[in-house]
Amino acid sequence: MREIDHEFGLLKEMRAEVPEQHDLSGVERRMEEIRAGRRPAEPRHRSRPWPRLRWGLAVATACTLGAGAWQLTQNNVQEVQPAVAHQPVPAATVLERAALAAAATEVAEPRSDQWFYRKQTQHMSGGGLPTYESWHRLDGTRTAVREEGGELKVTDAERGPTHPGKTLREIRELPTDPDALLRHFRAMERELTPLSICAPRCPAGTEQDVKVFGAIGWYMSHGPLVPPDTAAAMYRALAKIPNVAIEENATDGDGRTGVGVVLDLGAAGKGVYILDARDYRYLGLKVVQGEETSAMSVLGAGIVDEPGRLP
Repeated sequence: MREIDHEFGLLKEMRAEVPEQHDLSGVERRMEEIRAGRRPAEPRHRSRPWPRLRWGLAVATACTLGAGAWQLTQNNVQEVQPAVAHQPVPAATVLERAALAAAATEVAEPRSDQWFYRKQTQHMSGGGLPTYESWHRLDGTRTAVREEGGELKVTDAERGPTHPGKTLREIRELPTDPDALLRHFRAMERELTPLSICAPRCPAGTEQDVKVFGAIGWYMSHGPLVPPDTAAAMYRALAKIPNVAIEENATDGDGRTGVGVVLDLGAAGKGVYILDARDYRYLGLKVVQGEETSAMSVLGAGIVDEPGRLP
């Protein structure tokens, strides 16, 4: 609650710093003098605070506010529209808001006899895969799959290295301090990202950043399994990775628009996590390499009591 109160305090302070409107009375007075044929009086110089950035809980945009400028010609007056300067949104600001939203989310602790449900799509450069739903019992014993329009198939689970039961145990052991989380992911021996960001290889010196970026996205795609404080640490850790920036109005592989968290490695490619602009929920991953784009989307996720059920 302390973080949330602090957040609303910051919002209130920022709103107080933004003037509600611009005073154009001086401009209007000089225009009337010109129309009446009188020489306009010398304007008084008034000090005015420059408008500061105002942020909302969704993705905010920055712009420069200014009163309308006027050009005077010999016989007429021409109005010039105010210029709007669009400023890049700081990644640290957006991801801190995502962290605060995650920390305020209530997540029930799942039981081992429950199932993790997820609906996904994959869009690969060579062709996409059908939309499919999966259910994984959290004790790791059973799994179920249903392709779009198909029948539910329940089988014994393959005891691979990344089934949701094992993932849940790993998530519970993750540090909740962002710096400790970065160190943890850099020390991991395996790569967790489902899509390779770099082609044919990562630029020298970026390998660990790519590894951390991929691991965070992997766990974020298991949203309902991630405790609030762990999710908040993931967003704050993302903000500490070099070359991470925010892309407004980013789209996932299914055309949904959200907040893009971008790791841009230049000619080697870039990875983009798309977050819901309202609550910063993970929507999917997109990788762009030259003219080719691959994507994976999470269309739904939750904890249910048996396969075939929806959250």
